[in-house]
Amino acid sequence: MNDKSLECIRFYDIQVNKMVKGRGGVILFTDRGCRLFLECSRNDGFYLRDEAVTKAVSDAGFENVDTYVRNQDGELFTVGDDGHRYVMKNWFGGRECDVKSVNDVMEAVRTLARLHICLNVVSSNGVRYLRNNVNTNITKQWECMALAETADEQPESELKASESIVHNAVHFDRGAGLRTNMERHTKEIKKAANYMRGKKKKNEFEQIALGAVDTFFREADEASRNINSKRFDERFDRMEQTNELVHGSYNYHNVFLDVGNGGNAVTNFEKCHNDCQVADLYQFLRKVMEKHDWNINVAYRLVDEYDRLKPLEDDDIDMLVTLLSFPEKFWKIINQYYNAGKAWVPAKNIDKLKIVIEQNMRRRELIDKMCGM
Repeated sequence: MNDKSLECIRFYDIQVNKMVKGRGGVILFTDRGCRLFLECSRNDGFYLRDEAVTKAVSDAGFENVDTYVRNQDGELFTVGDDGHRYVMKNWFGGRECDVKSVNDVMEAVRTLARLHICLNVVSSNGVRYLRNNVNTNITKQWECMALAETADEQPESELKASESIVHNAVHFDRGAGLRTNMERHTKEIKKAANYMRGKKKKNEFEQIALGAVDTFFREADEASRNINSKRFDERFDRMEQTNELVHGSYNYHNVFLDVGNGGNAVTNFEKCHNDCQVADLYQFLRKVMEKHDWNINVAYRLVDEYDRLKPLEDDDIDMLVTLLSFPEKFWKIINQYYNAGKAWVPAKNIDKLKIVIEQNMRRRELIDKMCGM
């Protein structure tokens, strides 16, 4: 982002006191709080959808989200002299959640529970967000919000993009996201293993991976069979019937603590979609556990604290255990290897692989303990 692009800031009703690069753009400290100024790298529909999602979450009561700030002309996009488009979002002056701090991750899981409660309010309005689309089965209130109050108030380019979002129907298939993803990832582990076995000369990464891949593949295959079994059909049906929503990328990078108004903030809702909310809890818990060496006590505290604020059903616990039983970190490492040319493997990837293998016994111990919750 160059000096010319920063001249676009004059089109916003703010006074900038300080600016620093960060979060893919420029963080502005203004007389109206923090803002994030970004150059657009996606199509109009992406930003219009993100604006609608964050506004809906804020209106539902979870106000500390990165909603968009329109310019003085009421437009979402500002075009600079360089011809590029820019957007501005509300941002936060707090600190990013420290994943190594038990106190911080406990506060983050409490924030997740509160966010899910507000997302349920959004869902109750009949809104369905499916990945990057919004289902046509929506209320008139949502349609007005997505298309702006009147067509005359919205630039033609934005109107067309919004209409494409609203009228692009996507339909549910019982837990298609979680189920098909796990099934595909299991196949990718097998594909990478078969490739490595077929090589005559194996490097260090391949030798280490092949020594452990059978164990991890069995775990992946079992988890995939479990998530695809009929015992979770009712849970996925409930998700569909209630339009259940998840953040989609809830990790410590997207959680800001002590943002100045006595609360915490959550950012980056671009992956918000319909799914079982326990999927958010799983993603957060898994990443925390990797940093805490799969400490059983920390895991129990996190799950108990979430359950205290937003009670988990028995099938949610079962699903959480099933998701944790899939060796996702191993899959990520081996799939990255397979898709990256396979000729040369960075030393850091070898180290990551060793850590995943070394931690696996403790991961399995945690899963076995949680089966009795």
